[in-house]
Amino acid sequence: MDTRRRNFKTSIGFITTQALVLAVIAAPMFAGNETDYTYLALGDSIPFGYNPTLFSPSLPTPTPAQFTGYPEVVAQIEHLLQSQKEVNAGCPGETSGSFWIAGAPDNGCNGLGPDGQPPFKTSIGLHTNYTGTQLAFAVSQLTTNKHINLVTLSLGGNDLLLLQKGCLAPGVPSFPACVAELLPGVLQSYAANLTAILASVRATYNGTVVVVLSYSPNTDPLFIQAIGALDFVMTQVGINFGVKFADEFTAFQIASAPFNGDPCAAGLLIRLTATTCDVHPSPAGRNLLAATVILAAQSK
Repeated sequence: MDTRRRNFKTSIGFITTQALVLAVIAAPMFAGNETDYTYLALGDSIPFGYNPTLFSPSLPTPTPAQFTGYPEVVAQIEHLLQSQKEVNAGCPGETSGSFWIAGAPDNGCNGLGPDGQPPFKTSIGLHTNYTGTQLAFAVSQLTTNKHINLVTLSLGGNDLLLLQKGCLAPGVPSFPACVAELLPGVLQSYAANLTAILASVRATYNGTVVVVLSYSPNTDPLFIQAIGALDFVMTQVGINFGVKFADEFTAFQIASAPFNGDPCAAGLLIRLTATTCDVHPSPAGRNLLAATVILAAQSK
């Protein structure tokens, strides 16, 4: 193993371990007996724990139990996992529109996936089975279970992925120009959707809500700009509802700094080949997400 690779593993191990240690020191987040609280995780493939390597042709079709998202790490640290006090409703491909509007375009949760895959919700299944929209499920949980003390929401990445897909379609002359033209409308729709979602949550729940900001999966300035704009909208909408923010964008930037800002080289993303990564977090990235969520929930 060369020096660069050793430094790479040491740096990431230090960063993620340090973050988790801080999170453990901060735990438990809630006062009272374990039977008096529940954690409700909402969102898309990031909280679900999507891992594309589980879909190899040589492997059997994966089950929901094979996927582990940052909510399961949070639950393990907070001693919620074994007592089954964590509810993960995340659905891969969920957009801010499909989260609360049945039939709205998504990226594979209720509709076809980006490569024509059948809807994830019905073909693979979720950690928590429910019918209807994710918001309807969340409101039902918040209405009937008054022991919920933490809600996390990770949402918006698929809104940008649908924009990316449209701007990469045949006949589009310039990807950057297409993004520049369409991104403001996407962000406007996202703001309206997030407002409706948080208003519905706050109508039935006054406890801790942590909105998880998106991280950039690469060093492309256009991606970083678009994700930064999405995160800005999250914060501008979220402050109106008294939520807290887990700044995953900054956490990933700091952890990737020794590797020229590349989260793939930093080991924070699921590796596909020796030189490429998927956009979803690796176990190290997932642990960093979990630690940041816990620290955000503990913040004043």
